[in-house]
Amino acid sequence: MSKPSSPYTVANEQGFVLVTALIIMVLLTIIGIAATNTSVTEIQIAGNDKLQKQTFTQADGGTQMGSNLLEENISCPKGFVSAVPLQIGGAQVRVQNFWALETEPALPYPADDDGTPLRHIRIPNNDAVPHTNLFFFGNSSLSTGNAIQMISGYEGTGYSAATGGGQLVTNINSQHTGVNNSVSSIRTMWRHIIGHEGACLY
Repeated sequence: MSKPSSPYTVANEQGFVLVTALIIMVLLTIIGIAATNTSVTEIQIAGNDKLQKQTFTQADGGTQMGSNLLEENISCPKGFVSAVPLQIGGAQVRVQNFWALETEPALPYPADDDGTPLRHIRIPNNDAVPHTNLFFFGNSSLSTGNAIQMISGYEGTGYSAATGGGQLVTNINSQHTGVNNSVSSIRTMWRHIIGHEGACLY
């Protein structure tokens, strides 16, 4: 005599594999979406890092060109001779004797402002494209090794002859504005030994 089956017994389990496959597919899809989002984020981070390094390098290059223009400008007694903004190798020089400025302005500087001015040089001469602004200020002082003495007994003169000359120490401030509103600013100090000026080129 056979035992009657329970009404709660599942007689057909053929759909179990399909449900399991669907669950696995959903899990794999979620993992894939998460991996894609992570990859996109990492690509954006790498792109931003590359852009920041490019902008920093451009600003650093601005200090190099600024030091060259500074030395050339010092060679001219009244700065570069042009009374209007001067074009030098793609750079626009807006102030003639920028090496003579000894007062630090209020921040921020340099800036895209031609009024005060908050920039002395713009490279290249176009604010609509990535460009570099330069601003200079500094002061003169006695260089290392100077000694001014009232009595110099070993020489028999009134003053010591031990002197190292004078120097002009200038802060070169470079700000590069790149693509996607990226901005990098650098300040370097440039020391010019007074009396070692070359020829005035402009």
